[in-house]
Formats: sequence, C-alpha cells, structure tokens
Amino acid sequence: MVIRNLKQKKILNTKVVFWFVALCIGTYFLIKLVSWVSQRFSQNGSEGMYTLWATLTFSGRIVADNNFPNYTHSLITKEWKKIGLKSSSINLNAYVGKKIEFIGRVKKYFKVTPILELDTLKIPDQWLIINANKYFFVKELMYLDFSTQPQLSASKSWNDVQVLFNDKPVVAIERFVCSKILKARDCTYLVADYIKNNKDNFESYRAYTFYKHGTGFWTTFDNNQFGFLFKNVSDEMILDISNMFRIVNRDFVVEKKMDLIQSNCQNKFSQLHSIDSEWTFTYHDPYTISLGLQGIDKKSNPVTCRITFDVRNNWMVTDAQFN
Repeated sequence: MVIRNLKQKKILNTKVVFWFVALCIGTYFLIKLVSWVSQRFSQNGSEGMYTLWATLTFSGRIVADNNFPNYTHSLITKEWKKIGLKSSSINLNAYVGKKIEFIGRVKKYFKVTPILELDTLKIPDQWLIINANKYFFVKELMYLDFSTQPQLSASKSWNDVQVLFNDKPVVAIERFVCSKILKARDCTYLVADYIKNNKDNFESYRAYTFYKHGTGFWTTFDNNQFGFLFKNVSDEMILDISNMFRIVNRDFVVEKKMDLIQSNCQNKFSQLHSIDSEWTFTYHDPYTISLGLQGIDKKSNPVTCRITFDVRNNWMVTDAQFN
C-alpha cells in the first residue's frame, strides 16, 4: 500500500510540472501575439506610419548609424523621416554617402523608427542593380552571381567592372564591341586567331569558352558581337570567376524569365508553349531589353511574340505583342 501511494504522488507531481510548463509557454506566446497585433493596429492607424511587411522604395544617401541588432545604417527621407536599414546579403558600408535607391520590407519598428530589411540596391551612376549579392551591370549586360561567396563583391570603375575579394581587387572585366577593335570584323575573327595560335582555353560551367589572351588576360565572347576581357587575373581565379559570370543575352532572359514570357505571350485562344532557335535580342538605353520570339503553342501552331522588359524595375513587362 505504501509503495502504491508513493507512485501515485510521483505521477501527480509530474502532471503538475507538465501543466505548469505548458501554461508558462502558452502565456508567453499569447503575450507575444497580443503585442504584435497591438503594434500592427497602432501603426496602421497612425498617420505617416508604414504597414509591417510592406515593400517600400526609397532613394537618397545612407549613413552609418549602428544600432545593432536593430539596424546598422539609416536614411533620412525627403519628409525628414528616419528609416533604419539592415541587410544580411549586402555590405551597406560600401555604399555609405553614395546616392542610391533601395527596395526593402518593413520588418519591425524600433520605438518609432521603421526598420527595413533591404532586398535590392540600385546604384544609378554605375547602372548597377544588386540583389542577394548578385550584381547586374545593365549597360555591360553582365551578371555576377556571388550569392554563395559573401567575400566577393563588384563595382564599376571607369570602363571596368572591378571584382573584389574582401575589398581587394582580384580581377577587372571590360566589355568591348569586336567591330570597334577590328574594323568591319566580328568576334569570329578573334576566336579564329586564338584557335590558330593554339591559345589555352577552357569551357566554363555556363558553357562560355574562355581563351587566354596573355599573361593575366582572358577573353570570352557573346556570339559574334561582344567580347569580355578579364584583366590582371590569375589562372586559378579565372576558373572560379568564370562559373559566377553570366552574359545577359537572349539565352539568359529566356532561362530566367520564361514564366513571365509565357504569361504575357498569350491571348484567349493561344499561348506560347516552346521557343525555336529564331529570335532577336535588342538592348535599348536605358534599362530596356526586347526579345522577338518565334515558337509554337500547345497545339503546335506557329506563334510569334515581341516582349519588352524594364530591367531596372524588377524586369517588369512594359509591352507584349503576341500573334
């Protein structure tokens, strides 16, 4: 009988502890929920406040204003409102004092200061768009994906794009028009010359062929019109950079924006289903790319579509003509 009573008391004590812990946890989350709801409604109802999770766009010059972990930088708007900034993928220190445009989401408020987590950074004077440590140099039609290499970054310097490792230059990239170097000749002449002289070459993960131009210099080409010269780069570094380098051409756009193409290249009777090899790619200053596409719909009927993107504004489709 004594043993039975001891077991019952032990079971009773275990249940009490369990329900006490559960009550504490439930109370904690209830307080957090009430606080969040109260904060959200109070912000939505206040003049000049921003809705949590809203996507906002601002422009101006950022300053270092470390209030870690809440925010690391700030910006004063034209209405003299302070915006706290933070980013897990963009080194904001590199852009202190520069005129920029950025897109971010309102994550929370610190007292009365809205805190934005930056998604996209635009540097107007460099024609550069940065997102998740991916660098799109619009005029150079060059895309550098450093999303898995946080030590790498890039910026424009005169005619070159400088790639930096921990803020130290490791390669400069220059885009050139082949016909301006060799009058009345396209890039095939340069490629033929590299092959004729048995220049070292390799094919990158992105299927671009790189040719060794000389010590510390490598080149690759986009069809027959444009070339890219990699300067002051070691043979080891060019192998790494080549896998992160993309040319923004028709293949790039079709690969990255096929969903947008199909959703805009359609009417109530038909929709572009697949694309054949006959197409055109046109770049228009500033920030506009057009594709002229031929293909078939789901019933194998021939169709055409000319679609235009505003690459500065998240590849927004500005025009689509489907037949």
